[in-house]
Amino acid sequence: MKAKSVFKGNVVETDINMVLDKLRLVYLRRKAKALIDYEEVYPVLKVKNRRILGLPIRISRLKVLDAIPHSKRVLSVDAGLKVLFDCGAFKIILAKVAAGMWVGREKVLEPEPIKRITLVWDKFEAAEWLLRVEIEALLSIVHLLKAGDYCILDRCLMAMPAFRKSTKEFFEKLDHVLSSRGAILVGVSKASQLRLNTGESLIGYLLHLADRRLRGVAWYYYPIFRESELPPWYLGSICVAKLGPDVEHAFRIDISRKALASRDIGDILGEVAFLQDPATPGYPYPAKGVHDMTKISEEELEMERMRFLELLDEEGLLKNFIADVRSVTFKERYLWRR
Repeated sequence: MKAKSVFKGNVVETDINMVLDKLRLVYLRRKAKALIDYEEVYPVLKVKNRRILGLPIRISRLKVLDAIPHSKRVLSVDAGLKVLFDCGAFKIILAKVAAGMWVGREKVLEPEPIKRITLVWDKFEAAEWLLRVEIEALLSIVHLLKAGDYCILDRCLMAMPAFRKSTKEFFEKLDHVLSSRGAILVGVSKASQLRLNTGESLIGYLLHLADRRLRGVAWYYYPIFRESELPPWYLGSICVAKLGPDVEHAFRIDISRKALASRDIGDILGEVAFLQDPATPGYPYPAKGVHDMTKISEEELEMERMRFLELLDEEGLLKNFIADVRSVTFKERYLWRR
């Protein structure tokens, strides 16, 4: 089948047909395997040079999720990131870190967001630094939580393999401190790269499966991987959940293994489902609230740039720094017209 005429013009038709062929291969392979042997469809997780095979996809692991009302404390922290200066070999980045605490649906704590700045050599260093500043902010206020309360992060409960050992231990410290207080650490990811052995998105597959089996209700799917198979820097057990009955999205949700040692995952997810943002159904409003607080406006960014340049001038570093910045701005000025 040829690409439709809508693709004619600036897009090469041969390229479109090749993409369509690959998509057919992904989806038809999954259907063929499901017909031959249902257990052949399973999640796959790539960690370094290792492939971790998940449990076969089964209907029995797809369960109805009921929101459980509660008035527990919920603490959430997030950090927004912007590049202050691109110097080619390195970048100066700015983070705005925000925290908030709710009791039920009432916000009871909203500290003034703080700004952090650092120099990084690559994106992995930037991601690691961002994780560390979030953990630092949490550790300064985690004493406000008690048994049964929640700490919700806008990220997976894992440290990337490329991160330093000290960062992984720092994340483990947060998990340990929360666990010692009886609080529950939860990570909600807005984007997930979890996939099946067919190449298809795990979340997309489960949404399609649930639409046929549990249409019109909230649900969760668990377990996905054997706990013994996951690397030690995975602090949480992985599940997928659609928190609202009338929403289109499902999320990867990690729950601390320490919390699951004494609590039922259905109860935890039910209490998380109760925290949906009325303006963004299907997503916890504490995480959405702190995310909105981390936004850095262009005016705010320009002000921080000017302050940084003034500091460099005082230190006698401005001329060299400006030369590095100008060495990489040709595309922005003349090609991108920025």
